[in-house]
Amino acid sequence: MTRRHLSLILVFVMWVAAPAALAQKSAKPAAKPSTPSFGNVDGISAKQLREYLTFIASDELEGRDTPSRGLDIAAMFIAQHLSSWGIKPAGDNGSYFQKIPLRLNKIDTDKTRLEINGQSYTYGKDFLASQIGANIAGAPLVFVGNGWVIKSKNIDPYAGLDIKDKVVVVVNTLPKGITFNDLKGPAGGDWFSPPLYAQTNGAKAVIAFSSFGNLANWEGVKWNQSEKGQVEFGKPQTQITIPTFTVTPRVIGAMFAGEKASGGSLFTRSITGDAMDSFDLKAAKKLNATVAVKTENIHTQNVVGILEGSDPVLKNEYVAIGAHYDHVGMNPFAAGDDKIWNGADDDGSGTVAVLSIAEAFAKGKERPKRSMLFIWHAGEEKGLWGSEYFANNPTVPITSIITELNIDMIGRYQNPGDENHPQNKNLPKQGEVFTIGSRMMSTELGDLSDSVNKTFLNLAFNTKYDDPKDPEQFFYRSDHFNYAKKGIPIIFYMDGSHADYHQPSDSVEKINFESMEKVTKTIMATGWTLANTAKRPTVDKPLPASVLAGN
Repeated sequence: MTRRHLSLILVFVMWVAAPAALAQKSAKPAAKPSTPSFGNVDGISAKQLREYLTFIASDELEGRDTPSRGLDIAAMFIAQHLSSWGIKPAGDNGSYFQKIPLRLNKIDTDKTRLEINGQSYTYGKDFLASQIGANIAGAPLVFVGNGWVIKSKNIDPYAGLDIKDKVVVVVNTLPKGITFNDLKGPAGGDWFSPPLYAQTNGAKAVIAFSSFGNLANWEGVKWNQSEKGQVEFGKPQTQITIPTFTVTPRVIGAMFAGEKASGGSLFTRSITGDAMDSFDLKAAKKLNATVAVKTENIHTQNVVGILEGSDPVLKNEYVAIGAHYDHVGMNPFAAGDDKIWNGADDDGSGTVAVLSIAEAFAKGKERPKRSMLFIWHAGEEKGLWGSEYFANNPTVPITSIITELNIDMIGRYQNPGDENHPQNKNLPKQGEVFTIGSRMMSTELGDLSDSVNKTFLNLAFNTKYDDPKDPEQFFYRSDHFNYAKKGIPIIFYMDGSHADYHQPSDSVEKINFESMEKVTKTIMATGWTLANTAKRPTVDKPLPASVLAGN
């Protein structure tokens, strides 16, 4: 074969093959623009969130009070799932549970008594009493109207009165024209409640007119005092160490018999807002009382799990993602048919969001470099108990936590008409979520949060409540605050308040799971990015002492 023949054959082959090669090349799909990876973020779904929340916010869990059987069942439910996904226990003694010691105080009804002017009265029938033990003998009585002191409003019903060693008698209302929004700053500063002022000035106790409109309310308070009981965590939570007695009209009538004003007229004035002069009751009228309290040491628990990071060095640092899994329980004597506060949004939504994020991390093909700390706090509704306990008794070195992402209510968004609803108009719009604190302590954390969001689902981050001085005080009202106090930068995700907040009507059917899915995915993407950054977010703006103190 000559060179000329070979050249012709090669040209022919190339001519025949070219269209096929071009066709093959053109058949390839166009390359998609590269997007950042956020791990197994697609492992989170609205269906999954709905399934978890349907259980967590069910009647069978009885509102998940702290402590309660329902809360314990929720803790077991969470722990069982963590175990099945291979997430390691990070509680006490190799368990998922970090036990929190509590005290339970109940009125001992058989030993609690009240006597006025020689007439004995029966607990539960004639009077109720706060769970503060006391023995009072021969104390005189003084009536002080509403009993509130508000310096900025020039309200002081005690002017000219000596209440030391006496029992203060009050009608159970705020002064005319005053709302709780008028009480600025901490108690004991500009304002005093009747028990606080009485205690501060040496009184022995407070007697309050009953303001309960029906027997069910009376029975509900009695049940809380003597059967359910009052739970305390750490140091006693109240500033008040003197008892308050709530008395029926029968007791009020006898107490004011022969006085310058009758009990009935004083009660009527408290309703109409008419002025009431303060005065000492007749010297012969004395109070003798015993409040007996039974105390029991009990516990509740945080639920804590760890997904260990893949980097041999960075795995010793943690990104914490948390929520509180408690709510406010139930009251068999509550008005209406529904006696259970299911807490679907508050904070069932946060509870199952953290659970879904933990599942997605655990089932992902790739592990993050840092470890993930998943934590469900108890007792948030009682005063941030669970997060306070963990922050002071951490199961990992507290300084190894680089950020805490707190999820408290992310299930509700504006529906048509809510923009004109007085209680729902402040809900976030579709595609929006309120965020608090992302830049409060760390500029880098805020930048990272915004960057992740913009390259992912691009939600609208509404910072309406971001200032600690905002009147709603949301920065102080959820578990992230106890982490921030330890110098850990935080981001708080929430939907704010609405008509069903702390009502039995906060139920699953009102949750918008599609919007909740987007927020949950965004939080996971943020956590994933934090867990894989080369360096932890720098705290360049430590919280001032006034913020740390909650002022």
